Amino acid sequence: MSLRRVHLPPEVSGQLWLGSMPGRFQPWSSFTTEAERSGLGLVVCLTPKPELAELSPDYHAALARGRLPFRWLHVPMRNFGLPEDPPAFRRDIGAIADTIREGKAVLLHCAAGLGRTGTAAACVLKALGLGSAEALQRVRDAGSNPQNAEQSGLVDWF
Repeated sequence: MSLRRVHLPPEVSGQLWLGSMPGRFQPWSSFTTEAERSGLGLVVCLTPKPELAELSPDYHAALARGRLPFRWLHVPMRNFGLPEDPPAFRRDIGAIADTIREGKAVLLHCAAGLGRTGTAAACVLKALGLGSAEALQRVRDAGSNPQNAEQSGLVDWF
């Protein structure tokens, strides 16, 4: 798995990384090694738990056993969709931005690391003070992007 770094505003001391679901395209142990090397302090999962269990059984098992080597936040969105609870999404994105402002490294992931990941990442960048156009460009530069008009609309709403 290759984590993709998002360029943050210069006054922000943390890091934002984007990627596919840990353990989906590479062994879970490879991801945990990379997470440790990258100093990940928070991993944000954007997939519903049944999708996580189906696509990455080892990750799901580590979560169920409470054996994740990092803090974990669940902000579920259905594939190609939007969060079910927009106020909770706004709150969680704010908490993610605060974690990055504190100097910590954060990974956002969905299944493939593209649409939901790009949507959430653009919202994090907006919470860090960027406008929609700049936030979306930085997310595109990191290899992700909202995948449809609904997801782009969520970024504008945020």
